[in-house]
Amino acid sequence: MAGRRYGMAVIVAFAMGGLTATAIAEEPHLATALASLGKAQNALALTRDNKGGHPKAAMALIAKAEAEIRAVMP
Repeated sequence: MAGRRYGMAVIVAFAMGGLTATAIAEEPHLATALASLGKAQNALALTRDNKGGHPKAAMALIAKAEAEIRAVMP
């Protein structure tokens, strides 16, 4: 169940990338989104390496989402 929440956080973060830079820069929840992605990254880092590479792939997606958010932060 928690894995699905982290997956949704990644999807939401990538969906935010489709917005204009101005709209995102004015969004007051960017820091909250980054914190949530950071928590997801930390949780995935603690998983055992027996999940067929899925946690590692999710971590890469989270890193991309974090970069997208940071790119538009003031």
